[in-house]
Amino acid sequence: MTVTLLKTPIVYPYTDGKPMAESDFTRDYLLYGVDVLQYHFRNQKNIYVSGNLFIYYLQNVPDAVVAPDVFLVKGVSNKNVSATKFGKKVV
Repeated sequence: MTVTLLKTPIVYPYTDGKPMAESDFTRDYLLYGVDVLQYHFRNQKNIYVSGNLFIYYLQNVPDAVVAPDVFLVKGVSNKNVSATKFGKKVV
């Protein structure tokens, strides 16, 4: 008897459809925090600054996700991405 296992692809969403901030003031502070850090580290190519992006911290567990308002990652190129999972950029 042969058993065939069906492998369902794991989906890592890049949005949850929820608003990014609770108020205009919160949104403004979030964007200001990202802008200030990006400006401060503008000449350093291996520092990535962003905010409100999903970061998947466990492989094969799409529910293991956080979306910090503002974050900085050292050792990562500062190019735009849509999500990050287990240390690798996901476009």
